[in-house]
Amino acid sequence: MADAKGKGALILIGAPVALVATVFLLIVLVFSGTAATAVCTGPPGTVDPETVPTEPVAGYSGDQLKNAAYIMNAASTLELDRTAQVLGVMTALGESSLVNVGYGDDVNGVTNPDGTPTCSLGLFQQQWCLGSWGTPGDVMDPAHAATAFFERLVGVANWQSLEPTIAIHKVQGNADPFHYETFFGAADHIVTALAGDGATGGGCASGTIAMPLSPGFNMTDDYGPRESPIAGASSWHPASDLQHYPNPCGDQIYAITGGTVTLISGYQVSIKSPDGYTVSYLHMKLSDVSVKVGDAVTPGQPIALVGNEGPSTGCHLDLRINTAGSTNEAVNTLTAGEDLGGPPASTGFVNPEDYFTLFGMELCPADRCTRQDS
Repeated sequence: MADAKGKGALILIGAPVALVATVFLLIVLVFSGTAATAVCTGPPGTVDPETVPTEPVAGYSGDQLKNAAYIMNAASTLELDRTAQVLGVMTALGESSLVNVGYGDDVNGVTNPDGTPTCSLGLFQQQWCLGSWGTPGDVMDPAHAATAFFERLVGVANWQSLEPTIAIHKVQGNADPFHYETFFGAADHIVTALAGDGATGGGCASGTIAMPLSPGFNMTDDYGPRESPIAGASSWHPASDLQHYPNPCGDQIYAITGGTVTLISGYQVSIKSPDGYTVSYLHMKLSDVSVKVGDAVTPGQPIALVGNEGPSTGCHLDLRINTAGSTNEAVNTLTAGEDLGGPPASTGFVNPEDYFTLFGMELCPADRCTRQDS
């Protein structure tokens, strides 16, 4: 519940706690033929609640997904980014399982720390009797409740760089500041699924790319010449190495673009995009690969887990993009390894950071990614 509760927030019986983190940053692009002619600008678009997926997403369905859409739209109206959308959905998952309930923890005898009864209602379990959240009708209105949450969230110093559960706690005042932590993966999965299926606005139209790992990863080695870090590793790196800290092993890897799986071998998965270029993901165990050759994948789809196979300095994702066969004129403008004096093995491989920039994204934004590369 919002504002200082005696214990953890309400979790509805039977509601799932998603354990699979399907966290990735989604952005929509405008294409003309095969060449990117414009990139997304501004906040995420809105989602039509009546067009949410009919199948469950991370175990949530029906009105729960509609309520998530209302939350996402409230963030968009305030011109907040996707991070805010995820935090809003994450909060409602932790407070009400995305069910707009007309009761709160008071039914279980929970009181505020000062002994006063709680009066929490709605998706965010906001205590209307405190006077600052609105009337009972206000907090039961998903759009009003979400807007009120976001208006307080943006008042939290450095909310975008705080650990998500802590940023939420500073608004909600839960007795357990880490209560919301387990809902992060499900929230990001839901936001991605809804945005991908029905997002409009934000200066965007169709087509998507996604981040390869959930937020908070570091770049441990970048693209270009380097001193070989380990026996068998190249001295010219045609990739970006990405790694969470301190426990990267087993992290979910997501496809950054759609396409067809063309190779699963050794410690590598390669996916050929509809525009002909190939994105490869390295160092996973083949037993941790969740797709097979010939599968059609979508941006943000889980494909494998981070591993430490092959010439590797530790568990991390080696992400590389080869433009050979590309029909995308914009992608073809990117500088490849051979143009930078790289060896034959670098031919066709472009800097993943340049690729993300082309599509209006940063692979390693300074405010959310630490560079540890040499």
